[in-house]
Amino acid sequence: MFPIELAYLLVAIAIGALLYRYYTGHGGVELVRSDYAGLPAEGQVSVRHHEVRWSARDDDSFAAAWQLGSGHLVGIRVRFDERDEEAPERGQLQLSVDRRTTASGIAWTDKIRDRALRSDVEGVLNMLAREARQARSDAARLAAARSVGGEREP
Repeated sequence: MFPIELAYLLVAIAIGALLYRYYTGHGGVELVRSDYAGLPAEGQVSVRHHEVRWSARDDDSFAAAWQLGSGHLVGIRVRFDERDEEAPERGQLQLSVDRRTTASGIAWTDKIRDRALRSDVEGVLNMLAREARQARSDAARLAAARSVGGEREP
């Protein structure tokens, strides 16, 4: 027969593990340089019914902006600083709504308190990472392509 004390112990361990993960773990999106490497210099994409425009400077930073349904303008700026000794590949995000900074210097999107805004930012960051992957793939495909008909001479 299964002792009830063992059941209580297992429930307590499960709750303890969940609380430990909740208070120490990260949720959301981590900003890593390799995810956004190769992002085109400028572009526009549709994300969750928002038209998002972005601009990127090399692999050091990028910015994106879109308008919410309420008319507020949301902007994010991500910078990657190689001088950061702890995590040189990790980016720092600055979030502003209507030119008022809401969050600054965050490396994970779980620090954004407004859930709807956090969801939009994560969607935009995931789409930008997808655009960067696509650009890297296209560049690799073009580099591997051979010219057709250039070898023949009449």
